[in-house]
Amino acid sequence: MIIYSAVPYLVVAAPAVIVLLAVLVGGCTMTRTADEPLDRARFYSDPNGRAEQLTQELDRRAAREEMRRVVEEGQR
Repeated sequence: MIIYSAVPYLVVAAPAVIVLLAVLVGGCTMTRTADEPLDRARFYSDPNGRAEQLTQELDRRAAREEMRRVVEEGQR
């Protein structure tokens, strides 16, 4: 008997719940139209990849190693 008394409330709440679920599911599955760099995987061999960042990091590492070597020689 309790179920029958809850039916009107469920009928009133159902459209709001359906709209809320539709918005949530639609928002999660929406594709972005702008070509954002975070949306796709990048490879260093890709022409639009991060080859410049890789070379900068390698240059930084080489400079760091050179600096360590100079400091160690100066301490001797």
